[in-house]
Amino acid sequence: MNWFIIIFCIISILLYLITKYYLVKYDYKELKEKEEIEAFETEQNRTFEDKLNFHHSIKINYLNKNESAKLIKLNSDYMKNMNPSNLSARNCLNINELYEKYKTAFDNITSKEKERINEFLFNLLNNIKKINTSYYNYISKWLKEISFAKGKYWLESGMPHTLENTIIMDTNWFNNPRKTTLLHELTHIHQRNVSFDFEDLYQELGYYYTPNNIKGLEVITPLNRNNPDGLSTNWIWKMPHLNNKNIYNSNNNYWWIGAVFKSVNPSSLLETDLIALKLDTDKEGNFYYLKQNPTLLNNLTSFIKFFGENPNNYHPNEMTAKFAEFYLLDILSDKQRNYYNYEGYEIYKKYFENMITKYY
Repeated sequence: MNWFIIIFCIISILLYLITKYYLVKYDYKELKEKEEIEAFETEQNRTFEDKLNFHHSIKINYLNKNESAKLIKLNSDYMKNMNPSNLSARNCLNINELYEKYKTAFDNITSKEKERINEFLFNLLNNIKKINTSYYNYISKWLKEISFAKGKYWLESGMPHTLENTIIMDTNWFNNPRKTTLLHELTHIHQRNVSFDFEDLYQELGYYYTPNNIKGLEVITPLNRNNPDGLSTNWIWKMPHLNNKNIYNSNNNYWWIGAVFKSVNPSSLLETDLIALKLDTDKEGNFYYLKQNPTLLNNLTSFIKFFGENPNNYHPNEMTAKFAEFYLLDILSDKQRNYYNYEGYEIYKKYFENMITKYY
């Protein structure tokens, strides 16, 4: 009789424990499903501004037109570089006129446009994070540093550019954001803030900075288009030596390269030619220009073989910003552009990947 009671008690306890286990499991599952539903509903109710902040810890700063106008400063290097040809290309007679004109060159970014850009950035970051953590960290870091402003259609002939830590985009970008343009301009912000990150890269790509004015260019440099993302005209280029690849070393000259107006009084910033001027050196190593006929940049064979053709390759800042576009497409496996065969891009890619792996 005692054994029967003991066995009955044991079975009862086991049944209780089993029942309790399944009840707890059911309650946990129900709670989990409820939490997931609530989380899903919460996520669905978030704006893309909220999602960008919650998932990526990023809150984008959008400037209104009055805040953007404060970027235009008479004492900035950009404004100081506005010589007569550059003023003419901007349809102004003097710097004060340009200053007043450019202060009105911005529009407000609408709420709808902000949400569209936040969605674009949210999706772009999600895609990049799945592929390359260092690159994701790099882009996230600089997005936290910048502001966006919207320029009127005529500002810098509609070309996106940067001033201080603000990216000034064309109106169309806010309706149809272009990821390559974003990376191009982010690179200019990086160049402005941490210029030494690019010094060794520029040298590997064959660029040299000369602190002295180049004799013979006194007539040419005033015709160079003023670019806020590449103000200096003291960069020169020579084909770098690359592991005895003689095909790239067919031209050992130094060249000055620029986007030069076609006339002294241009009526548009687009009235330029990308040209290369062959330089000579004296016994002391100083560079000078003997006024040989300019070479159109797309006819400089060694340069094109090394870098490939693109419409914005007249300054090392612009060249590397263009490569930043290519790298984004590379990461996202977008094969539309034929840039893989060019040594210049491969050098950039290796250098950039080492940098972001080390610092980001």
